[in-house]
Amino acid sequence: MATTISFEVAYSQLVVFASALQLPFNDWTDRHVSQGFAWRPGSVSFRSMNEAGRHSVEIIVTDHVGAVHPKALRAVEVPFDIPADGAVEVGSIVETIPLSLPAGSYLLRCEFLQPEGTDSTRVRLTFGKWDAPHFAIVRADPELSVEGELLTTAQPAFC
Repeated sequence: MATTISFEVAYSQLVVFASALQLPFNDWTDRHVSQGFAWRPGSVSFRSMNEAGRHSVEIIVTDHVGAVHPKALRAVEVPFDIPADGAVEVGSIVETIPLSLPAGSYLLRCEFLQPEGTDSTRVRLTFGKWDAPHFAIVRADPELSVEGELLTTAQPAFC
C-alpha cells in the first residue's frame, strides 16, 4: 500500500499520531532537537529539514522497510503502533491528514529526500510490519547530532 499526501508544515516538525490521542503533539527538549525526533507511545514528531512550507509525503505500508532511499538526506527509525481502529494522522501543528492504516506494531522510518526541482519538501514514511521495532538514526545530515544514547521518551505538548 502506498499513498502520497501534501500538507503545510510549521515549527520544523512533521508528526504521526494515533487519532484518539488527547494531546498528540510532543514537547521538544534540546536533546530531541539535536537527534531529530521526539517519541512517546502513539505519537512521534520528526524534525523537518525546513522550518515551514509545503511537504509532500509518500506513505508506504509494507512487510519490510528495505534499504534506505538513495536520495535520503536524513533517515530516522522508531517503533510505532497503529491502533486497532487504524486511525492515525500525519501532518504538522498547522494541518493534519487523517488516514486509515492496517493495525499493528511497526518499524516506522522517516526519510527526508533530496529536492527535485519542486517547492515541496519530499518525505517518505515507511511502516514495516515484520521489522523489529527499534530507535535509530540511520542517516544523519549535518543538522543532527547522534552522539550518545537516543532520548526515547517525550512529554505531551500543551498547545
